Amino acid sequence: MTTRRTTGPQGHAVESALSPSGDASLPFYLEIFSGLPMGVVVLHLENPKDVRSFRIMDLNPATASLTGSTLEDFRGKTLAEFPMLLKTPFPNGCLDALHTRKPKNLGEISYGDQRIRQGIYSVQVFPLSGNFLGVVFENVTERHRSQQVLRESEERFRLLVQAVQEYAIFQLDPLGHVVSWNSGAERLKGYRVEEILGRHFSVFYPPEDVTSGKPEQILAEAAQRGQSEVEGWRIRKDGSRFWASVVVTALRNAKGSLQGFAKVTRDMTERHGKDETLAKAKQLLELRAEQRNAVLVRVNQELRIEIAERERAEGQFKASLDQLRALAARLQSVREEERTSIAREIHDELGQACTAIKMDLALIGRKATKRQTQLRTKVDSAIRLVDEMIVTLRRIASELRPRTLDDLGLTAALEGHAQEFESRTGIRCHLSLPRESLALDSERSTAIFRIFQESLTNVARHAHATRVEARLEREADHVLFQVHDNGRGFDPGEAKARRSLGLVGMQERALLLNGELKVEGVPGAGTTMTVRIPLPPAPPPGQGLR
Repeated sequence: MTTRRTTGPQGHAVESALSPSGDASLPFYLEIFSGLPMGVVVLHLENPKDVRSFRIMDLNPATASLTGSTLEDFRGKTLAEFPMLLKTPFPNGCLDALHTRKPKNLGEISYGDQRIRQGIYSVQVFPLSGNFLGVVFENVTERHRSQQVLRESEERFRLLVQAVQEYAIFQLDPLGHVVSWNSGAERLKGYRVEEILGRHFSVFYPPEDVTSGKPEQILAEAAQRGQSEVEGWRIRKDGSRFWASVVVTALRNAKGSLQGFAKVTRDMTERHGKDETLAKAKQLLELRAEQRNAVLVRVNQELRIEIAERERAEGQFKASLDQLRALAARLQSVREEERTSIAREIHDELGQACTAIKMDLALIGRKATKRQTQLRTKVDSAIRLVDEMIVTLRRIASELRPRTLDDLGLTAALEGHAQEFESRTGIRCHLSLPRESLALDSERSTAIFRIFQESLTNVARHAHATRVEARLEREADHVLFQVHDNGRGFDPGEAKARRSLGLVGMQERALLLNGELKVEGVPGAGTTMTVRIPLPPAPPPGQGLR
């Protein structure tokens, strides 16, 4: 036997065995098979009596890729070197094909060893010239696995569909006849499999829907759009009705031809009843809402009228309050004028009269003889009474309107009153005044002095204090006056509830000057009164007020 080496159409070297006669037909076949995607192997039976003598003479590149090996792993090897392959139908099938000189399909062979990866191979053998044999095979492992997975998936899906109880799942042929039926359909619709197979699905529809052609319309819509979703009444075998949610899906093959329909039905009667109840409740709520809106509109109009009336009343009240405050301001002004007038009359008229009486009494006392002891005693007593009267008149005049407030200004008046308060009550009164004099008009000076008077009066009457500290200072465009005592304190809320006239008077004096008065008292920790009054615009030079 001789060999000849040729080159195949894919550029691969092909070593072909030639018979002694020099038959050159084998390279022709190998050149054809070398580019095929399936594996092609050329075997030669060297010993007709020994199947193990089949030797691999040549093979195409696809053989290596399909088996996970190389061409050198196979070329020149005999079947004796594949002991596990000898246990398969492959050797005898090859021998039978040589003897009968007919091609033979060996089917699918599961195989794998050190050279060949484990898999399932579809094998065909066909005789060549002499003892040469061609083997064509494919690795169908993945296809076999995919088919197995598909079969298992179809079986699981069939079991799943059959086991579903909540949904009626069945198939229809293109004309609408039932061809499959699951247990959920039997439970929902009442038909056993043998009773419903082959019947038209319109049996599930009410007569009025069948008359109107609704079943056919649903199938036509599903065939056109691919799917149809509807809800409506359906009929059970016993004639009872239920509200169903239905999905019909068109089933088509790979070419797009209609094979039938899949129909899924669910009983939605309970939800439908709830939906109807909700719809009625919604209508009732909407009606009530409309009625409520009408009431609200009417109430809103009434409120608008009432608000307008209240705003008008508030405006009138504010106007009245402004008038009352203007009247109070006028009354305060008149009162201060009257106090000033009375204080001057007391100081001038009564003071002068008392002085004249004292002078007359002193003259009488000097004219009396030593024997007139009783007369001299009466004169001395009268002079003392006149002195006491002069002191009292001065105090009354000072309380009415201290002359120092008009003559020397606010700071001097505060100092004088603090000294007089301390001497009269025994309560120490410390006064802190600014180093520079404050140019305050008469109204502000009077207001601060009167507030100081009222504060000290309250301390003397209610505080049981031993010390009072007062502070007067200027803050930007405000004047600050603060009085603090170490007395027993009080509850401002309680005092406000009692409407203390002293506090009301002080607050009104501050408000009349656009000021703010705040009284803070803590039981057992004393009381602090703070008043802030805005300063007037600075007067022109040379016209400062005390």
